[in-house]
Amino acid sequence: MDSSLNSISPQLCAARVMDVVPTVMRWIYTEVRQQESTCLTIPQLRALAFLQINAGTSLVALAEYLGVTSASTSTMVERLVQKEYVTRVEHPKSRRKVVLSLTVAGEEHLQQVRQITRDRLADKIAHLPPEHLAHLLNGLEELSQIFVFRDCADD
Repeated sequence: MDSSLNSISPQLCAARVMDVVPTVMRWIYTEVRQQESTCLTIPQLRALAFLQINAGTSLVALAEYLGVTSASTSTMVERLVQKEYVTRVEHPKSRRKVVLSLTVAGEEHLQQVRQITRDRLADKIAHLPPEHLAHLLNGLEELSQIFVFRDCADD
């Protein structure tokens, strides 16, 4: 066995993840903000992404996901409704609740922003040899499996 593998620990990997992931996310956010095709803020795009996965969700659930108050979320949602990216309808059983959904225009806008960002990220890593890309992909898949499994177990 390679002796350098003996020096790799879960703590070392965790430290690198905590260093690298925020840096990558900052790069992604910067790329998204620079896109001329979007007039939305990062929190608004995060809201669209959440609604894409959680169609028919509540304002409270969206606020919890975004980590902001329901009042702030309500203001944001109103802007998204005005842009015709989101629909907000009264809950059929409770007038105090609303049901939020992504519109076709919202879906298309989100997909366009994601595709442009994916293309730019692909350009950024295009210089890596195929074996490095494979290692990167394998590592990301491992992380995804760890956190998807944990999220399901926490429910």
